[in-house]
Amino acid sequence: MRAALYSRVSTTMQADDGFSLDAQFDRLRSFCDSQGWTIVGIYTDGGVSAKNTDRPELQRLMKDIEAGDIDVVLVYKLDRLTRNVMDLYQLLQHFERYRVGFKSATEVFDTTSAMGRLFITIVAAMAQWEREQLAERTRMGQLEMTRQGRWSGGKPAFGYDYTDGTLLPREDQAQVVREIFRRYVAGDGLKQILNWLNKPADMQPSPGTRWTQTALKYVLRNPLYAGYVRYGYRTGGGRRTDDAVVVDGVHEGIVDRKTFERAQDIREGRARMPSRSGTGTYSLTGVLRCGLCGSAMHGVSHYRTRKSDGKVYRQYMCVEKVHTKLCSMPRMMESRLEEAILSKLEAYHYDLLEGRATDVVADADDGQSNNIDAALNKLQERRARWMDAYDKEIIDSEQLRNRLQQLTEEEMDLRVQLQALPTPQRRSPEMIADILRSFRAMWDTAEPSERKELIRAVVERIDVHPNYEVTIHYAG
Repeated sequence: MRAALYSRVSTTMQADDGFSLDAQFDRLRSFCDSQGWTIVGIYTDGGVSAKNTDRPELQRLMKDIEAGDIDVVLVYKLDRLTRNVMDLYQLLQHFERYRVGFKSATEVFDTTSAMGRLFITIVAAMAQWEREQLAERTRMGQLEMTRQGRWSGGKPAFGYDYTDGTLLPREDQAQVVREIFRRYVAGDGLKQILNWLNKPADMQPSPGTRWTQTALKYVLRNPLYAGYVRYGYRTGGGRRTDDAVVVDGVHEGIVDRKTFERAQDIREGRARMPSRSGTGTYSLTGVLRCGLCGSAMHGVSHYRTRKSDGKVYRQYMCVEKVHTKLCSMPRMMESRLEEAILSKLEAYHYDLLEGRATDVVADADDGQSNNIDAALNKLQERRARWMDAYDKEIIDSEQLRNRLQQLTEEEMDLRVQLQALPTPQRRSPEMIADILRSFRAMWDTAEPSERKELIRAVVERIDVHPNYEVTIHYAG
């Protein structure tokens, strides 16, 4: 029998109770050995709930079942697979359709008979009822704790330890938090602060911590650091809400409230500012996006010899590669990239005149939504790589849980951004053609600041691919 092992762990509590990924798989491997089954696949959903089937590894398992690669699915307990009755029914129907058995290593289930299917459905109904009752009690308890000024639980925020039921500042991390707020209020942008946080290991202000833009934003808007506690900050779907309960906390704040409020004013002010590329000399900054991961690309100068007498090489680099090294996009020479873009614009202008391109003018939000979609796809790829690293025993279950939690937070922020996009409008092909008529001539004589305005008159976003292939999304 070809067995697929599926396991899931969602909280640290489960690990404490013996349900860690390592413990589950040890039991599942032993069960397969006792039955003489061959393990053909390991599927691990870490850091996710069983409230639905929208789980990356479960979906991969379903596809492998459809491909005929599996004879039986083995789980540690039924609730590792699902706690929803309707989901269980649909999963069992899917297994039966492809003649795949289902077994639990710790429970006796027989899906080959009507009585067995009835029994497993009753067990799943009880599991769903228990989950919903627990969730309701947990919400009520967390809300009451918040109203009393106490932290309602979860993973302690960076800068705090949770000891004997109390949040206590962890001074080495608290110093980093104070410096983050000081720099932000002094005028530093997120990029400058990230560069400071992610210095080489021997210079890092917070050793062992890889900071992302999402994590930094979370720190800057978290009232916990100013001595408040909150509840209802996010909905069940992960979206931020405007009606969260925020009250004075009993814990000690890390930053003073005046500094925190000033940071919120600055953050909200910057959020209201129109999108722009700044005052640098790189004309494509702000519209250029990495075609591999969807991140922004910014300009850098490189000198082969000394800066005083060496030739300068102007290039564009992927921001994700700079900050996390997770993208493989190479540096792109500015001159070659501009020539590729200008050639593409000229070809598009010719198609407009010939009436062959009236259907390719992009909606106004295409640039943003496509960028977010690309980033979400990249998150799924990163999640799969961490799962693969765990399967190969490169990382342990605790490291996997931390990585998955970070990816989940990033995904929440991206989905909030996607929901907030404005309703698109369209710009006529005739307007685009009129601007493109003498575009190259104007580009060749324009100053960098003028080039920025010129490119934004016709372009919403430019995706850059290796080998200087470009995809242009026109402004709406």
